[in-house]
Amino acid sequence: MKNRSIMELIVKPRNEEELHFVQSVLNRMKIKNEVRERNAKKQRKQAFLDSLEGRAEQVNQAMRGEIQLKTLDQFLNEFDHNPS
Repeated sequence: MKNRSIMELIVKPRNEEELHFVQSVLNRMKIKNEVRERNAKKQRKQAFLDSLEGRAEQVNQAMRGEIQLKTLDQFLNEFDHNPS
């Protein structure tokens, strides 16, 4: 089997119409293609919201007495005892 390098082509269409056109051309040519949403700001926002929901649940659990949260001093002492 011959070793072939795999190349990628990155296309940034300006709108949905261009996206569909490029996809249809690639499909007719039997070229594998995939669409990836590359909105970093949207991904960061979702990650923040997911993290915030988890933190709010931890606060609720602490208020119900289900878990014990660390004090700020306990949290900072972990960094003093575990230098990188």
